[in-house]
Amino acid sequence: MNRTILQARIIPTPDHAQVLIAELTRHAQQLLGDTATYRTQTRHADRVGYVSAYLTVDEKGDAYR
Repeated sequence: MNRTILQARIIPTPDHAQVLIAELTRHAQQLLGDTATYRTQTRHADRVGYVSAYLTVDEKGDAYR
């Protein structure tokens, strides 16, 4: 199983969620490149009118050992 090396959660409006999580993912990819696996997910937030958007970055193979 690969180790998680970064997790981020943002709670924007639905209109902004995809843009913001894409920007976070782009920055992570610039820093970590092909040595990681990137996953995103969006869910309903507890606060009305907002969503929870997640970015999870896992190591790929032995890249960080």
